[in-house]
Formats: sequence, C-alpha cells, structure tokens
Amino acid sequence: MKKVDYQHYFKDKKITVMGIGILGRGVGDIKFLASCGAEITATDLKKSKLLQKSLRQLKKFKNISYTLGKHSVHDFRGRDMVIKGSGVPLDNKYISTAQDEHIPVHMSFALVLDILKRENIEVTVIGITGSKGKSTTTGLIENLLKKSGLPYHVAGNVRGVANLPLLKKVNHGDIILAELDSWQLQGLHTVKISPHIAVFTNFFEDHLNYYNGSMRSYFKDKSAIFKYQNNEDNLILTSASKRALKKYFKGTIPAKQTIARFKQIPKSWKYHIFGKHNEKNIAQAYQVAKLLEIPQSIIKESLTEFKGVDGRFQYIGKDKDDRLFFNDNNSTTPESTVTSLQSLKKKYPERNIILIGGGADKEFHYQKMAKYITRHIKFTLLFSGAATDKLKDCFPIRFENFTETLSMKTAFNIAISHAENGDIIILSPGAASFGVFNNEYERNDQYLRYVKNHIKNNS
Repeated sequence: MKKVDYQHYFKDKKITVMGIGILGRGVGDIKFLASCGAEITATDLKKSKLLQKSLRQLKKFKNISYTLGKHSVHDFRGRDMVIKGSGVPLDNKYISTAQDEHIPVHMSFALVLDILKRENIEVTVIGITGSKGKSTTTGLIENLLKKSGLPYHVAGNVRGVANLPLLKKVNHGDIILAELDSWQLQGLHTVKISPHIAVFTNFFEDHLNYYNGSMRSYFKDKSAIFKYQNNEDNLILTSASKRALKKYFKGTIPAKQTIARFKQIPKSWKYHIFGKHNEKNIAQAYQVAKLLEIPQSIIKESLTEFKGVDGRFQYIGKDKDDRLFFNDNNSTTPESTVTSLQSLKKKYPERNIILIGGGADKEFHYQKMAKYITRHIKFTLLFSGAATDKLKDCFPIRFENFTETLSMKTAFNIAISHAENGDIIILSPGAASFGVFNNEYERNDQYLRYVKNHIKNNS
C-alpha cells in the first residue's frame, strides 16, 4: 500500500495512544503514527523506569508527548482519535470520556482492516481465535502459507509485532493471517468487520477477571470472529466451538460453516505435535488449506513437519538422564493445563511428571486441576498467588507432594532434585503470571533459559 493512501488518516491528527507497553506492539504502532506526522500523546500506567527500553526507541520523534505512571482525562478530550491497547477495562472512564465527545476509539488491528476496506485494498483475512489453541493453529496455517508460496503477513496478537505498520506492506491479493484474542476481537465490533476465513478453536473459562465472571460477555467479544461475515465467507469450527455457538449466540450466521474433524485427514500422516487438542488444531489448519486450494502434497509436508510454537506444549529436549522437558507456558487456564497433562500421560504412560505451575488468578475454578495433580503428578511446584491459594484449598488435607515458590530458579532447581531418570518436567501454569513475573513472556523466557542451560551442562 502506498504511503499516500494511508498517511492522510493520521497526518496532523491529534491521536492518544493508550498503552505503550514493554513487548513492542505499542511501540511499533506509535513509531508508525509518528512517521505519518501525527501529533501523539502516549500514555501508560507504568512509570518511565519500567518503560525505559520502549522510550529509547521513540526518542528520535519530536511529535510525541507522554503521560506516564497515570492517565489524564485531558488526554482523551479534543482528540481526533484514541487507540487503546489490550486489556483496557470495559468501563474505563478515560475511554468513556472520549466516547462522550464522539471521538473515534480504535484498536490497532481493527483500524488496519477498516482502512484497507476504505481504500478498496482487496485482501483475504484469516482470523484465528479460541480460549486455547489459537497460537498453534496460527503456526500451522503460517507453515502452510510459507510452503505454498502465497503472499501473507502475520498480525494480531503476536509478540513484538505491531499492527499499524501492516499498512506499509499489504498489497492487493495478499493474505493477512491474524491470531486474535478477545481484546483484538473487541476492536472488530467497532468497525463491524470479521475475517473472510474465521477459525474458532474452542471456548471455555478464561479472562473472567476482566469480564466480571460473565462467560456471555467473554463470548460477545469472541463472536466478532464471525458476526460480520457474509455468505461468501467461511467459519471453521470444532465440535467444542460449535457447542459454544449454540449456547451463547442467538443470531444468524450467514457464513459457510465447517466442523473440522481429525478423521477427515489421511490416517497415514504422522506428526511431531501430539494430543487430542493438537489433533483439532491440525484439523482446522487442514480445512483452511483446502479453502485456499493448496495442493495435498504441500498440505501433508507442512502439517507433518510442524514442530510446534514456543510456549505451547513445546518439547524442548532431554538431558543425559533421559529427563524430558516441555514448555507449556501459555496454558494459563486450568482446563488447558489438565489437557496438556493428560496428553503427556497418554504419550508417555511409563514416565512420571513433575509440574511447575500456579500463580495469579483470573477467576477460575481449580477443582479439576487439583484432582488431576493429586492423582497423576509426582510433584508440583507452585508460584505464589491467588490461583495457587485456590488450588491448594482444593487439595486433600493430607496431600503433601507440592511446594510453593517465589522464583523460577527455585522452582526449577527443586523440580530437578525431585526428577529421577526418565521423568518429565513441564511448565504449565494454569494461571496468570503477574506477581512473581512481570508478564507471561518473562516467565517463558526464564524457564527456557534454565532448561537450556541444564541440558547444555547435562548432556
């Protein structure tokens, strides 16, 4: 897309960006807006010390002012546009201030799709959502696109990838592949646009601390994946997401619906990733490939060689004592953690499992996870937090095969001390990271560092 086609949406406009962040997405969007000549106010509840790395990247731009360590109502008045980051509360008073003044409030991915539509840039948008499985399914589809040579761009909820700079890269006929969490989808309700190919993996308890315990409110945001599709679009479901639609959605869905089933794929194909949940992810990616008319030989090669996504039930390696290490950092719900543990137990029935998990609560129920741990897990390390407190309350009174910890280093060292030859050590929290860690990426990176150093020194 040429700069002349998108710059006028931002040049000389007063824009407040709510959320600079430390993961790169906010910084990338602000850089793009600044390069387009916008007059930007960047605001974040974090203080400048925590944002040092992000602020350094923005230092050269003179058209950015900052409000840090707080938000100010003044920054949300008299603006041409507000761009909000993920996780801003539904009843946020600053966003309400902007809306009361009829100031457009956007999220970055939705704004990209809106501008592409206004400028008649014809692209195919593939959107993937679900409570879990969206990252692995996105990774599978990306491998298909890469192998087939189709022109594509990755967007949405991807670590370090900003959305607004897509406008510089996208051309007619391209594919946009987007992993979309409920917050990114919230933005699609604003512009009333859904992906042309929507993939809905599943739907169960998640982010209920944000949605005030309401599954219907959570589903309302998720429904943007299909709500604005037309009869030429496609919605790919699993049996689980189909049940969620029947329970929570009362409207009509004009898109063509397909329920992806693993049995629809040739039985002779062998995969690196395993577990019932990954079979569903593979089945949905397969259906996307068929819609894109990718040759069967390329589909087979792409799906069977795929080795997983970082932090999603990822096999890391083994040490000299045949102890296996898995990274399931992004299982942040008890449901997802139990599914991963069940898959491990089925794949390696003779091996004992040591679990590293627990942490902050997102208003989940922990009875099922506690029951599985007490029956099937050799020893468990739990990071301190409200989720861990709830989990411990669900353990039997005399259950003692666990300990609480305040750091990854301690958790990993205790896990190693309890692990015998042939055991499995897995990080699968079933909880949020905040408290012990700044975010889930810090938890992920620390675990990977300790595992890789251990394997290096014990192989």
